[in-house]
Amino acid sequence: MNIVGYSDHFSIKPNQTMRFMVSSRSPSYQATLVRLRHTDRNPAGPGFKTELVESSFAGGYCGFEQDIYTGSYVEVLPHKSMALSSGFTVEAWIYPTTPDKGVQGLLTCFSGSCGYGLVIDEDGSVSLWLGDGKTIHKVRTDTPLLPSHWYFLRGCYDSVSGKASVHQCLASKWPIPGKDISVTRDMPARLVCTEESSFLMASSRHGLEPTDRPGYHFNGKIDSPKLFSKAFRPREDVESIALVADWDLSLDVATAKINDVGPGQLHGRAINLPTRSVTSHNWTGKVSAMHAGRSQYSAIYFHDDDLEDAGWNVAFEWTVPEDLNSGIYAVHLVVDDDEDYVPFVVTPTKPRASIAFLAPTLSYLIYANQRFIDPIRASLDLKESDEITPQDAYMRDRRLLSCYDLHSDGSGVCYSSRLRPVLNFRPGYVMPSRSLAAFSPRHLNADLHLLDWLDQKQFAYDVISDDDLNRDGVSVLEQYQVILTGSHPEYWTESMLCGLETYQTNGGRLMYLGGHGFYWVTTLDAERPHVAEVRRWGGTRVWEAAPGECYHSTTGELGGLWRNRGRPPQKMVGVGFTSQGSGRNQSYRRLQDSFNPRVKFIFDGVPSDEMIGDFPALVLGHGAAGFEIDRVDTALGTPKHALRLASADGFSDRYQLAIEDQLVSSPNTGGSQSLAVRSDMVYFEGPCGGAVFSVGSISWCSCLSYNHYTNNVSRITENVLRHFARDDAVGDRDE
Repeated sequence: MNIVGYSDHFSIKPNQTMRFMVSSRSPSYQATLVRLRHTDRNPAGPGFKTELVESSFAGGYCGFEQDIYTGSYVEVLPHKSMALSSGFTVEAWIYPTTPDKGVQGLLTCFSGSCGYGLVIDEDGSVSLWLGDGKTIHKVRTDTPLLPSHWYFLRGCYDSVSGKASVHQCLASKWPIPGKDISVTRDMPARLVCTEESSFLMASSRHGLEPTDRPGYHFNGKIDSPKLFSKAFRPREDVESIALVADWDLSLDVATAKINDVGPGQLHGRAINLPTRSVTSHNWTGKVSAMHAGRSQYSAIYFHDDDLEDAGWNVAFEWTVPEDLNSGIYAVHLVVDDDEDYVPFVVTPTKPRASIAFLAPTLSYLIYANQRFIDPIRASLDLKESDEITPQDAYMRDRRLLSCYDLHSDGSGVCYSSRLRPVLNFRPGYVMPSRSLAAFSPRHLNADLHLLDWLDQKQFAYDVISDDDLNRDGVSVLEQYQVILTGSHPEYWTESMLCGLETYQTNGGRLMYLGGHGFYWVTTLDAERPHVAEVRRWGGTRVWEAAPGECYHSTTGELGGLWRNRGRPPQKMVGVGFTSQGSGRNQSYRRLQDSFNPRVKFIFDGVPSDEMIGDFPALVLGHGAAGFEIDRVDTALGTPKHALRLASADGFSDRYQLAIEDQLVSSPNTGGSQSLAVRSDMVYFEGPCGGAVFSVGSISWCSCLSYNHYTNNVSRITENVLRHFARDDAVGDRDE
């Protein structure tokens, strides 16, 4: 891609200011503002529709290329007490996960060829490196580290004797040969340190200029790092009087702060989102959360592909005009032979309509830069296309990861940040899969199927966002008669759930027009709201949190499924996730409940014997029910008075029953055999005139535009929305 951008917000209100960061290979580019109307390029649909909007930033800009540097580490700024030319001891516990990948900094204090540090050397063993200003001398154990094992390390140097030692001790109780190794060497030259050198954990600046970004990133955990101003032999007890720094990595895990509890208070800062709230070398398995045993969580997990902030220079800023209508917009960046869009949601300061679309910006963030190559997709034979898109090539080449990806060492990605390019959050983006229909939009482009339909049906509506709901709770919703969800509102914070539940309790009307919603516990960092976190366990997942690491670092709360915290989606919307797959979607057949007088309005103008959604779709080619689907389940909380209006079944065995619904392995869990693999359409009334209508399918909205918006999916959706938008009470049931 010759031009790429990102912004510092996914959603914003009038009178607030956004910053845009741009990297351009061309010396100049153009920027304009557009409103996104329908951005699915499938020729079977309405086509790609945007609307040019006047803006104060529109015009030409000077361009230059900006790079992305991944890899997490800790930096302690230079201090004279760490310039230990006369001697030192540095020690820590480490848990390497890729010890054979090459040189990796562990605890280092280098500037060019001056300084010292413990590193993993080229051969995978631990080495103490000492710089004399011209050359870096090494003392190493020559015994490669085993991956995914805890080791205690110590390195020391004494300028008087000229000796340096390195020690590695494997913590395993198994009688493994060579588990406790010490090596001592005479140094040919004296150590030279400078007071301008930062102390780094999990990276190194050896051989680099002081202004260079650290390199040689470490994959694995570091626990209880300490620095002393005296050399101690490998097995000698250290003296507290010589302590320079003692970094307690169990403190302030919800922040980037690294606390030194030693005498010098040499605090540091974690860069690029290493994983906090992880088990340390002394974890016994008797506690499962930091709050139950903080001393057993004194480690940080670093990865060479972590990224919090791309850190690009600001290209331009823009204050959203007070009179700009809410909606989904984008900055359109153009060079001679290429373009990029940077989308965002403008939400209203005050409601201007009685209907609101809740943009799932939190789901957009968790999926940010997902390339559709996760293990679940692989198990369904959804292979990555040979014709990789420019966006996917950029994500791959810059090591941009989503919370559906694995780090380079195979561990799951639990954080996502919006302060970086998000290339699958783009108008027209299509997942590159040979096993899906040629056009299978998701997320932003799938949600615009609904907004385009609202425009065509001339409904007045506002667009609000997960960011608003998380921050402000029910006050964001309570002035609207109807709330519409997107196609895949999967990720929810506790604040969001409480806000929506209060809205429903107070008579709000909700149309859940997607599938696999209200599923994963998600949190946002209070100090860094651009960062979201998930810890996966107990559900249909692409990776699983390690034992003892199911609690979030950002809030301390238990991760996993909301269902496992007593909040299954069936309680809120009547249906919950049951399966996902590929291949041809299915259509709904009406059930007896659909003829109940309570729901006569829903099927007005729809023949009683007509299959619902049995026609071309913009997701998976045909049918309104599919991709990811939900079912009714009274055992999980579907209200007793809920009406199961219609159901779609007959799915292939590419659709398997969700893992959380299986207690034992069974051969009868595929769509061709399991009655639970189905998509249910549901309606029920709530208290104070409220009501819920749910379709239980990601693909529903992709059928709205078929036949020039004249079809039974469109008709049912319009019937419900017009009925819900009325001022009079829909119903008054609270069972």
